[in-house]
Parts: sequence; C-alpha cells; structure tokens
Amino acid sequence: MSHEMEIIRLRKELAEYSRRCFNRGLVSGTGGNLSVRVPGTDTALITPTGISLGDIDPEINLLMKIDGTLIENPCGLKPSKETAFHLAVYQIRPEAGAVAHVHPPYATAYSNVAERLPMVTVSAQGVLKEVPRIESAMAGSKELYEFVKAGLLKYPAAKVLLMKEHGTLAIGADLKQSYYLTDLTEDTAKIAFIASQIKAG
Repeated sequence: MSHEMEIIRLRKELAEYSRRCFNRGLVSGTGGNLSVRVPGTDTALITPTGISLGDIDPEINLLMKIDGTLIENPCGLKPSKETAFHLAVYQIRPEAGAVAHVHPPYATAYSNVAERLPMVTVSAQGVLKEVPRIESAMAGSKELYEFVKAGLLKYPAAKVLLMKEHGTLAIGADLKQSYYLTDLTEDTAKIAFIASQIKAG
C-alpha cells in the first residue's frame, strides 16, 4: 500500500473509532481526542479541537510530525488542544501506534478518588495489569503535558493511565487496541463501583 493510501485508510479509521468512542458513551460534548501514528514514519493523524468525536469525518483530521510540525490540514481546523501530550506518547514510546484520550464516567470518577483503578476482573488483571493515576491540570496546559510525560516515564508498562478529574489515556499498537483498552478500563471501573455498593453476607 502506498504512503498516500495508508494515510487515507488511517483517516477513515480515526473517524470510525472517534465515533465509536462517542456512541459507546466514553466521551460527551466536544471532549476527548484520538490520534494514530502513520506506521514507519514520524507522523501522526489527530482529531481537531472543538468538534464532537461523534462528528469526526476522515477529511477533517490533521496530519502532523511528532515534533509538532503541521503537515496537512485539509479543512483549516485547529488540532486538538491536547496534541502535545499525544505527541509525547509517540516520542517516549516508539512502539505506540495510537492514543485515545476520552472521559468515560466511571473511570473518570475513580480518577478523582483513587491512586489507581481496582483490578476487579480476570480480564483487567490479565490485559490492563495496572491503571495508575496522574495528577490534574487544566486541559491543554503545559502542566498537564508535563504530568502525562512524567506518568509515561514512571509507569512504562502501563497501557492506560487515569487522568485525575480528566479521563483516561489509552495507548495501543493501533486504534482498535486503544479503543478496546479504553472500553475495558471503563467496564472495569463500572464493575468496581457496583461491587463497592454490594454488602456481603
């Protein structure tokens, strides 16, 4: 497949998984952002800011170098305000192929009150292993970027990070995996909450 065809394919896939995140209730309003690295390159596609993930079309995604240089912006939109920490993932973890940052309700609630997500199922223990928390800062801020960078370095084996008061950050080999990891994280958080409400005996 040519480089141009690969980018066209990834634009479609990025739109598909953005919409899946919205339709699954993993994010609301115009929150959240997804990105995907173009395999074998130092470039990535990222969703634009100010547009619901439920409305992402292939042609509106932006192509950037992982050093932050804008390459293609077909519709003249601004890149996600969280672009910096997406690109930090690709810089710190060369094996990363895609990043999903969304605001799933149960996992976000745990991010507010717990240092890490309880691994309450065999699936979570086997796939996620640990979901630690990083600290809170304003969306799009340099402080949040620094917290993400520090978390990636402190927890090199973590596939998902809780972002206090902010949501989750899932790192996968591709968009499908980053979506599945996010979905599993939210389901785990939901089960943990339900279990916490059940009185034994």
